[in-house]
Parts: sequence; C-alpha cells; structure tokens
Amino acid sequence: MCDALRRMQVSPRVAAATLVLAVAAYLHGLGSLHILANGDEMIYAQIARATAASGRWLPLRSEMPDMVNTKPPFLAWQGILSTDWGRHWTLVALRWPSLVWTFATAAMAGLLAWRASDARRVGLLAAGIYLAFLSTYRYGRPFLTNPPETFWMFGCFFIMLWWRPWSFESRFVVPTIVGLCAGVALFAKSFAQLVPIGAGLVAWHLHEVRRADGWPDWKRFWLRSAPGLAWTAVLALAVFAAWFLLDPDPAAIWREFVVGENLGKMKAGRSSYLLALLWGRTSVWGYALSWFLDAGLLAFPLLGTLIRAWQHRGEATGIERLSWIWAGVLFIVFLLPTQRSGRYLLEAMPGIAVVMALHWHRLLSSAFATTVAGAGVVIGLVAWLSLSLVRDLGAEAFPWIHWGLLAGAAGLVALPLVDRRRLAACALPAVFATYLAVSSLLTAFDPPPGGYSPEAIAAARGHVVHVPQNFRAAAERNTFLLPGAVIRGYADEEQERGPATVAPGELVVVVRPFRAPAPEGAIAGRIEITSRHTSRQLLDMATGRLAENLFCREWLVRAPVGRASRLP
Repeated sequence: MCDALRRMQVSPRVAAATLVLAVAAYLHGLGSLHILANGDEMIYAQIARATAASGRWLPLRSEMPDMVNTKPPFLAWQGILSTDWGRHWTLVALRWPSLVWTFATAAMAGLLAWRASDARRVGLLAAGIYLAFLSTYRYGRPFLTNPPETFWMFGCFFIMLWWRPWSFESRFVVPTIVGLCAGVALFAKSFAQLVPIGAGLVAWHLHEVRRADGWPDWKRFWLRSAPGLAWTAVLALAVFAAWFLLDPDPAAIWREFVVGENLGKMKAGRSSYLLALLWGRTSVWGYALSWFLDAGLLAFPLLGTLIRAWQHRGEATGIERLSWIWAGVLFIVFLLPTQRSGRYLLEAMPGIAVVMALHWHRLLSSAFATTVAGAGVVIGLVAWLSLSLVRDLGAEAFPWIHWGLLAGAAGLVALPLVDRRRLAACALPAVFATYLAVSSLLTAFDPPPGGYSPEAIAAARGHVVHVPQNFRAAAERNTFLLPGAVIRGYADEEQERGPATVAPGELVVVVRPFRAPAPEGAIAGRIEITSRHTSRQLLDMATGRLAENLFCREWLVRAPVGRASRLP
C-alpha cells in the first residue's frame, strides 16, 4: 500500500511545471471572441463601455433601459480602469483583471494546503487543482463578477484559517479586516452574499467554541464571537451602502437591483416551490450534481476525495474540516432560492481544491485514469474536427502552432498509457492541455482570419450597424469586430433578411448558410461558429457534414430601407 501511495505522489518540480502550463492555458485566447464564458459578459461590457463614454463613475449607463443596475459598480469600474475609460477597448484589456483575481485565489488555496500539510508540493498541487476545475476556467477568465467575488469571499475565510486560532479570538482587528473584505465582495456582486458569508462565519465560530462533549458552547459564542460577527456584518453592509450614497439616483438602484435583480430570484418559477425543489433542472438533485460539473474532468477525483475524506475523517486537520463546513453552508444557503445554479458554488471550489490536494496521494489510479481518458476523448474530438475542417476549408484554416499544440496534448495523454505510474502526475497537465487544444481550435476563427477586412471596418466606422443577437447584449461583441461603429441589436429570427427598417446610411449584418452566395449589397463577410444546434444538425455533423452545420457566414451589407425592400 505504501508503494501505491508513493506512486500517487506528485513531486514539487512536476507541480510547479503544471502551474506554468496552467498559466499558458489561461493566457491563450484571452482576447478570443469564442472564449468559454457566459452570455452575461457582453451585458457587463456594454455597461462598462456606456458608463465610460459618459465620463462619470455613476450612475451606471447602458443602451438597454432595463439592464442598467444589474450589479454593483465594482465590475464596471474595473472595466473602466483596465480600458482607460474605453480608449483601449479590447477583450484582453477587459479580461486581464479577471486573471489576476483568479490567480490570487489559486495562490490562497495553495497557501492553505501548504499550511495544512507542511508540504510545498501539496500547496502547488492545490493551486493547480483549483485552476483545473472547469468552473474556474469558464468563469475565471471572462469579464464577469465571479473572479473578484470569489477572491474576496474566499479571502474572508482565508484570513480566518491562516491566522487561526488568533483570528477566532480577536474581538475587533480580525472582524474589521474580514468585514472590509466581505464588503468588497458585496460591492462586487450583491448584498445577498452577506447571507452565506455570515452563515459560514457563524458555523466556523460554533465549531471553534465546542465543549468537551463536542456540542457548541452557546454562552461562549454569544459572549466571545457574536459581537465581532455583528461588527463584521455592519461594516460589510456599510461598504455596500456606499453605492446608494454615491449614486445620484438611489431609487433606481432599489427598484432595479434590490427588488428586480435580487428579490426576483426568490419568486417561484413553477406552481409549487416543493415541486421545483424535488424535480426538474433546478432541483436539489441537479444542484448537487453541480459539484461534479464544476470540477469538469476532475469529477472522478472529486468523488474519490469525498470517499477518502470520509474514510480518514478522524485524521482531518482543522483546515480540512472548516473547508467542508464552508462548502456545506454555501450549498444549503443557495438551495433556498428557486433559482439554483452551479455558479453559486464557485466560492467553495478553492476550499475543495485544498481538500483534494490533501487526499491526492490516497486516490485510486482509476480516478486519475478517468481524467486522462476524458482529456484524450476531448483532444481526439478536437483533432477530428480540425482535420475535417481542413478538408472543407483548406490547409489555411489553422496555423502550424495549432498542430503542435495538438501533438503535445496527445503526447501528455499517451504518456500514462506507457507508464501507469505517471497517472497522478499527468492528470492535471492533461486537463490544461485539453483547454489549450480547445482554445486553439476556437481562436482560429478570431480576427484577423475570422474578422472583417480593413475596408469593411473603415466602411462601418461612424455608422450604425444592426447585428442579430440571440441573447441580451450579444451584439456587443461586434464592438470588437467593427471598432468605431455604433452597434444595434435586432432579433435573430430575422437574421437572414435583416431588421424591418433601417435608416439611410446604416448597415446590417445578416447571417447566411456557410455555402450560400453573398447577398446583394454585401461589403464583406466572415466565418462564424454556430450554436444551439438541433438534433438533426448534430446527427449531420456526426456523419461528417461539419462545415454546413458548424459554421455560417456573417455578411456586412448596405441594406435598402423599408420592409418592402428587405434583402431577398
């Protein structure tokens, strides 16, 4: 058994090299239009751009009257600063702060794992595990509230763990620091985040003031812990309340953010709250599955960690026990609203990464084999898609570096097949190699090869361009494709013919099948990846008809005015 455990160890050198690969995976395609993200990114980008254009920090601005105060101003201000008030309006400029928050959160997870194990390699491993989670990769790079929110929320608990036990005994200093951190977390996302933060801190303090029989000492809690917790809550709410004090229209914040955005999530989405809780996509069962969906290719190692942690619960350190408590509190708190999403569990994932790193050497080789095999399947699919697209689009579809990345990723996956002793060491690198392979496939269709010609960009500059969108503010991405143009969205149901009316001098982006001829009046076209495929389209792609179903062409057109003269 000892030999088997040693085989599952990851050396500090391998763990450090894995982190270098992780950084490369996170940096690759950071400015891509096809990054793994969430549709909300373009809503926040539009708010940041419109607010920057106003020349004022507040009130927040948007081109959608009903989508202004959707979040506190933290993210918009971050985007204003990173783009220099919109003067450098690029996706990289918007997104690089997200990487800073994400890497800083990974560093906190690594430090806690190092302290819990007194082993540097375990700390490096925890940071790598956190970055390897699919939820971290998907939500930790785009221009979203999740990266800063996760950093500041987890930062509250990092402070408590790092300076434990003094942090639990402090009556003012630590409660003040934690209150400020919690306040920034609220200012990044919502005042509602005080509920999980407060519940987590209460649960931790109750764990720390247990009597000899294991039950909480309520008297000690009320006398020693409660005053500091109350001060933390007051200070956090005071930081959030600064939004109301600084904004010239606080009534709009109350109406749009407090009532519409937050209290609206408590409304029953179905006829029965109990029915929604027990059945459907947002049920408790689907919500529980989110832990493994967030882990992505590390789903089976996470399952193995749950089993090993239970088997070795008597050996658990204080950091491990409190990490499990924090994860449980988050799960229970966000189980209560009718809108349940795996995104609400993101703040628990750094702690989960710490626990996984502590038990990594105890996991069965089969857990790592599933990760490597899953990575191999995805990399194989990317290779098949790449070869199929070369057949349809020509050898110029991908740069040479794409094939080098695929070859390297395939080598990482194949290595454990030759030597199974390397399974544990290759699991995380295989995940990051998969991210690189997918990113390389998608970024091949970004500008310049996937953009409009310089002549088309010049023709659109200063003009209104109508763009189809299947999600709120999705047309905002065209501000990066057609810099200087005034982008207006229209319903995607009309994407083949354009909107009903356009004013003189305005342009329209229409979408046509991949092999369809250019429409009349076309200035330029570009290839775009389609989404939301039907079952028939998926079947066609499986049989080899990729180009027709996976791609379409967007055409920039000088459209005639009036419904009667819309594009044929």
